[in-house]
Amino acid sequence: MLKRLPRNLSKLHLPHNSYARTCVVNRALVYCSVRNVSQTTPVDSEALAKDSTVNVKQHLIRNSDNSELQNTFYQRKLPEQLIKISTPNGKQLFREAMDAGQTEGFFPLTGAFASQSSPSYCGPSSLALVLNALNVDPKKIWKGAWRWYSDEMLQCCSPKEQMQKNGITFDQFACLAKCHCSVVVKRASKITYEEFLEDLKKVTATSDQHMVISFSRKTLGQTGDGHFSPIGGFHPDTNMALVLDTARFKYPSYWCSAKVLYESLMPIDKETGLSRGYFILSYDDLNPPVSLCQSQTATATPPLTKPERTIPSDTPPSACTSAPSINTNTKLNWSALAKVFCQKIPEDMWVEKPQTLKEVVNLVLRNIPREYSNIIGQRVTSSSMATATDTYIDMLFKDTSASPLYPIVHQAIYPSSTSEKPDSHAVFATLFLLGSPRMLYTSLPRDLQKLFDHYRSTVSSMPLVKREVDRISVEIIELTKSFCTCGKPI
Repeated sequence: MLKRLPRNLSKLHLPHNSYARTCVVNRALVYCSVRNVSQTTPVDSEALAKDSTVNVKQHLIRNSDNSELQNTFYQRKLPEQLIKISTPNGKQLFREAMDAGQTEGFFPLTGAFASQSSPSYCGPSSLALVLNALNVDPKKIWKGAWRWYSDEMLQCCSPKEQMQKNGITFDQFACLAKCHCSVVVKRASKITYEEFLEDLKKVTATSDQHMVISFSRKTLGQTGDGHFSPIGGFHPDTNMALVLDTARFKYPSYWCSAKVLYESLMPIDKETGLSRGYFILSYDDLNPPVSLCQSQTATATPPLTKPERTIPSDTPPSACTSAPSINTNTKLNWSALAKVFCQKIPEDMWVEKPQTLKEVVNLVLRNIPREYSNIIGQRVTSSSMATATDTYIDMLFKDTSASPLYPIVHQAIYPSSTSEKPDSHAVFATLFLLGSPRMLYTSLPRDLQKLFDHYRSTVSSMPLVKREVDRISVEIIELTKSFCTCGKPI
């Protein structure tokens, strides 16, 4: 049985609305009963009156003897300047935005929405949400027999332990996203409010692109600081953006002034010393990004298992390549490989000053990890499987071995061996050298540069070779774009 209401509660300034009056009094009674206060126990009536949104369950938890739930929270109150989407005003804004055609991305996003699995996983969670909304097949099992992106699956540019503890930075998100989809990166300090507004309008008018913002919660009046979340809509009449907060346990989705949201991108991130920004993500099935995090799995490589293409057991350690094997799942330190392209090879070229093309080939091949050739082999295998015959790889081997660069590469790999049949090591190494970026050779003598350029130009008359060389070239360019910052900002 509840005790009599303490006298000092009579000083409460109760609202005129009868329902609100009842709620305040009931909360006061529950507060007293839980605390087991007497009539003479002082009560902060002013605080109780002001806190008109206090959840009775929260009082019960805060003041109970359950030590497990001490200092825990069930959601936060949304700041007044933000409009919760589920309120009448929030719903009205959504209807008007939908009528204006500025909520096209909302539906695929909400159809794939899931709250982040960890307080620090807002970045991976936002990316997983967008990838699922874009219908990107992860080609990886999630649970059971299902392939689906979840935030804990996205580990590439930062160790899992580090992400669990500190989350990810703006640059790390860009790196992680580039492994899975096409990304346009926009740092806040380099864009205007008008550009941000224009991007909001464009992205929310289509379901083929999505925007993820990296912002400071403090600017919005929320608790915490750095956070990632996707944008679900835009209200053109009021210039308000719909933020689909991935931390559903903390804040719901809400409408926010685009101007305030733009300002929230500006505060300096103490981890990087730079402002944050936003990303525009898309995906093209016909031109998927080169996955730099983990190579694709080659399920079968019949053409490369023929006896005449068996790799000699005495292959020298300096050889760039090795034949891809069945069910290969090669993992490679892409950041370290990028440094080889961006730093190690150019430095060695400058120091050693090779005078012949054979010396150049030797220098490059000794720096390339053997694992990288598996990636090239898997790309070639995928191409041959797409044509469903051995003809593709037979012709590719034949055409590549006809390149004037091939005998030089073969001699570099096998100094004391000659063979009339195309060798897979030499073929893949030749393809790599033909597709490698010109920046590797800028310190070479001009005559060697011209000779190498001539060899590269010969692939235009060999469609299959050109296709594989172009594929390798794109991969290396993406690799250097993503990792050659070596910790520097994008």
